[in-house]
Amino acid sequence: MRLDPVVIGKEALVKDLLSFYMGKNTPDRQDFIIENLKVEKDLIVEDPAEKAA
Repeated sequence: MRLDPVVIGKEALVKDLLSFYMGKNTPDRQDFIIENLKVEKDLIVEDPAEKAA
């Protein structure tokens, strides 16, 4: 999991933001999650010494 800071402007209502992120799984929330979904892959680095053995 990756943590990103959330920047809240003066015009944003904290109650609305919390409702969106912590609320029911509405179609808008599902679309937001899908559009922002990222996959991070772990790279496997092989040790050349193991191949020689």
